[in-house]
Amino acid sequence: MRSRLPLFTLAVLLTTAPYLYADNRTLIEQTGSDNSASAEQTGVLNEAVIRQNGSGNDASVAQFTESNLATVVQVGSGNDVAVYQGPESYFATASVYQQGTGNRAEVDQSWYANDLKLSSVGDGNFISATQQGFAQAEAYQIGNDNSVTLTQDGVYHGTQLAVYQVGDNNLANIDQGDAGQLQLAQNGNRNSAQIMQNTLFGEVVFQQLGDDNRLALEQSGRGNGFRGSSVGNGNDVELVQLFDGNQASVVQTGDGNLADIRQLAEYNEARISQVGTANAAAITQSAASMHAVIQQSGSGNQATIVQQ
Repeated sequence: MRSRLPLFTLAVLLTTAPYLYADNRTLIEQTGSDNSASAEQTGVLNEAVIRQNGSGNDASVAQFTESNLATVVQVGSGNDVAVYQGPESYFATASVYQQGTGNRAEVDQSWYANDLKLSSVGDGNFISATQQGFAQAEAYQIGNDNSVTLTQDGVYHGTQLAVYQVGDNNLANIDQGDAGQLQLAQNGNRNSAQIMQNTLFGEVVFQQLGDDNRLALEQSGRGNGFRGSSVGNGNDVELVQLFDGNQASVVQTGDGNLADIRQLAEYNEARISQVGTANAAAITQSAASMHAVIQQSGSGNQATIVQQ
């Protein structure tokens, strides 16, 4: 619990509770068979909208405190959504759309002013979103058996992310701290991204296009940035940025390339460009204000830079 209401304010809310609850609104519309929907509301000025068209769909919304909005739309069969805007959730917005069969979404919002838009079109997709204050997120999936898990905490400066997945069996796990900016796009099959962005005013923009590509990223410190893309199949990118003011980029075109950047001091710059097949490049910077560039074209090339 981040804070407590003043006792006087709490007493007023309890005294006027019967009138406040009347300001909550719920709309449920269902077409089809064996659909289930539930909404639980306390507090004031909460709104829940649930629309389901198909069979065997399940939607639940729980709203507490003040001015939360949840919208759920499901088309198809066997889809499941649960939205929880908890006792410490104020002015949160969650919009979830699922179309297809066997899709599942879980939303947990707390603290102030979270905003969330989720969409899955296909079969067997999964999204789990946890927002802990001043967070904005979009996650869109088209295809089958894709998965997104995201956690955001933007309690002081706010935080933003967008994830787009098109294809089958793609995976994105994201843990984002305060003041982060992140955009991730995966187009193809069996691509994966594991991102831990716990840096103030950090930025990540990355695209994976093809099959079986992998991104593993860790950011901490302040003002770190990373951009790039992998176009092809079976490419691998690993990045670690610690301390402050580091900048890095990786651009891969081809198959089976490996890029590894580790920035272990402040204000470094590292860039890797790979065109071809089965190239490997690694840059390690453990002193401040270093600059390193690796460019590879062809197949089976290996390069290593260590700056310390």
